[in-house]
Amino acid sequence: MGIYILHGLILAGYAVATVIYFRHFWTKQPRSGFYASLCLVLALACHSAFLIARAVESSHAPFVGLHESMSFFAWLIAVVYLFLERRFHDRSLGVFVLPLILAAQTASTAFMSPVDPLPPLLQSPWFNFHVTASFLAYAAFSFTFITGLLYVMQMYYIHHRRVGLVFSRLPALGMLDEMNLKATLIGWVFLSAGIATGIWWATAAWESIMPWLLDPKVLCVMLTWVIYTTQLITRYTAGWQGERAAIISMAGFASVLLAYLGAGLWTNLHIFD
Repeated sequence: MGIYILHGLILAGYAVATVIYFRHFWTKQPRSGFYASLCLVLALACHSAFLIARAVESSHAPFVGLHESMSFFAWLIAVVYLFLERRFHDRSLGVFVLPLILAAQTASTAFMSPVDPLPPLLQSPWFNFHVTASFLAYAAFSFTFITGLLYVMQMYYIHHRRVGLVFSRLPALGMLDEMNLKATLIGWVFLSAGIATGIWWATAAWESIMPWLLDPKVLCVMLTWVIYTTQLITRYTAGWQGERAAIISMAGFASVLLAYLGAGLWTNLHIFD
């Protein structure tokens, strides 16, 4: 019963934080911004307690199955957002990020299930490293999509001389571009680590890793890595910043969604329920 109460507090906390972030977006009042961040921190604390309790109850890291993985993903997005909020001293993205966190956590509730024993294949320390790195990458890439989309929207408004109230509330183009770069770098590092640990784990688990390398989910992850690597290389060698980098990062996140959701319908090697 306590787990369900804690889960309710998480949803309530994220919902209230979402409302306050919306209020802060329109009013820009420092007090509303403070309460928005405070409410998010409290919700994140409850969420952390829930994941720890789930891990203790199941005796494994809390990201096995759709319920745990979506909840862990929502938690990571909240952590990454708070890091960026403190780093850039700007809460404007909260109005776009909090609904995503709330939606992911609400969806995880629909798939809530009793704790099951860990399948034998996942009883490896490489499992924790691989999945944690991969989910950190996905959480960071969600911010590349949000900042990229907002950058493209602002450029559209500027070109069509449709600058209004919403435009004035968004972060400056330079800040969005820097946020996009930071999130891309973080995501690329962790995705590289996730791929490397996955290959190492596969070599230990199977006689041949070719079935693993040809798995649709792995191929989508490799495509994601290529897209974001291309974004970083073109930024530093060809000067592709701003709008071009934003468009590439949006394409990269489409590949992330395909890897996380779409390829899960075709894979036989990444289903462990």
